[in-house]
Amino acid sequence: MGNCTVLANGHDTDQLLDHHYEVPANRSNEIAQVCIFLGVVCSVIMGVSRRGGDLIMGLITIIVHLVFGSNPGNETRHADTLAQIPSSITAALSKLNLDGKTTIYAVCPACHCTYKPHFNRNSLTPMYPERCVNKPQPESDECREPLLEAPADGSPTMKPIKPFVYHHFHDYLAGLLSRPDLEQLMDEACDDVMESLSEPIPTFVGDIFEAEYLRTFEGPKPGTLFVDRQGGGRYAFSLNVDFFAVEGMRVRAASASAGIISLACLNLPPDIRFKPENMYVSIIPPPKEPHLTEVNHYLKPLMDDMVPSWEKGIRFSRTALHPGGRTTHSAIVASVMDLPAARKTAGMSAATSHFYCSVCQCFHQQTLSNTDFNNWQRRDPKLLRTYAEAWRDAPTSAEREKIFKKYGMRYSELWRLPYWDPSRQLVVDAMHCILEGLAHAHFREFLGLTTASASAPLPLIEAFTHNFHPPSPTQSDMTPKEVKQVTEIHELLMMPAEDENDNWENLKIKLLRKNMKPVLFVCNDLQIRPEKYPRRCFKSDWVQALTTWVSRPS
Repeated sequence: MGNCTVLANGHDTDQLLDHHYEVPANRSNEIAQVCIFLGVVCSVIMGVSRRGGDLIMGLITIIVHLVFGSNPGNETRHADTLAQIPSSITAALSKLNLDGKTTIYAVCPACHCTYKPHFNRNSLTPMYPERCVNKPQPESDECREPLLEAPADGSPTMKPIKPFVYHHFHDYLAGLLSRPDLEQLMDEACDDVMESLSEPIPTFVGDIFEAEYLRTFEGPKPGTLFVDRQGGGRYAFSLNVDFFAVEGMRVRAASASAGIISLACLNLPPDIRFKPENMYVSIIPPPKEPHLTEVNHYLKPLMDDMVPSWEKGIRFSRTALHPGGRTTHSAIVASVMDLPAARKTAGMSAATSHFYCSVCQCFHQQTLSNTDFNNWQRRDPKLLRTYAEAWRDAPTSAEREKIFKKYGMRYSELWRLPYWDPSRQLVVDAMHCILEGLAHAHFREFLGLTTASASAPLPLIEAFTHNFHPPSPTQSDMTPKEVKQVTEIHELLMMPAEDENDNWENLKIKLLRKNMKPVLFVCNDLQIRPEKYPRRCFKSDWVQALTTWVSRPS
């Protein structure tokens, strides 16, 4: 009991999964279990560092020791309890079996090729090749980049310079199936669809299992639906690949990019589907993001698990609801990520190329404005597979480039999945498509709600409008500066009063700062004169006339 049998390539491979059902902490007494739980909560949930976790475990041990010291008697039991309390947070975490089964691959620092370890018959020490033997291009020589280095602790065993920790998919799935509540929910998702097949497709689709795609998705046995589990397990997953600047987005700062390969079980309800404890995660190590098809090296271990999981199925000899074991089939039904990662992972040309759509056959950027969706034609997955495999098998890099320019396709490890159809399964996630795409463009580009617009002065709201006449371009008696002041006087006259009780003093002050010629030009244009005109008048008299003209009843 507790083993998983993988039926693939005509033979059985056993994987021990006892750790999903046996928790070492259960062998400790109640006091030690509470101490372990407290340390793990501080580390996993509250995010305390490893050094802080070690301090917490040490302080817990001291407190328990002091409590035992103040209550003498039964020293043997006290000593046994203290021995059961872990001295470090790492030891405390190991008591709960939170870590899944992983394999450390050696990664080539130059070309990202990954190498699975092999083991001698009488040794558990992983062995790797010393140098990379990958050929980045069909006609190129072997990479020959060193893969191993001496460890810092002086151990004679060489270790990978760049390790890639792959989390076994079957071990992750076994963890989900070891929980009775999750296993029941995962089975009910398929059963509910089977019961609703006689009903029309819902007008409003609230979950992927209500959508037309999964209701018609064919299973590994031709002529049967994937959701028709026939007593076994049928589990649908969404794949995500993304990359992050682990040192932050700082100008002129050193940049390092790490990636993530994650899976979410779509059989689970949406409210718990993306909880960290329910998701599959493997980390693509920094510092450099894999270029183009180099991401295939990191996808290959996952595809090595997903292909037999679809074709032959995985038999778990024990699950929470089936102690006698059951056979399961799993599929990646959607690849959900942002546009750059989606195109790279699927081996397709960028969204800014002439092959800008992964769904339809619209070609060339000149057709971007083609909204005649009734005549859009979906891309043929069989042809896409042919193009991708032709690229993979091309004898030279020049031939590969020729194929890519003509068809916009490179090879992806996802093509190892017999059901892979990027025209239907390659999805741009809602965050990037709607929030950072459509909503971003609407508010920033069309409405102009940017940082610059927020800090800009408010536009002038005119108190009234008037058909002022600007000075002639050939106005000979005014300098360019004075011509500009005429426009400024027009704006001052139409500007709302800052204070109803200021008796227009602010306007007078601003008008008095203008030259005499612009003031006279505006007065003549408005045909207004000072009260004592035609006697000798000063600029203040003309300004008073302008102020009186503005303050007159409308």
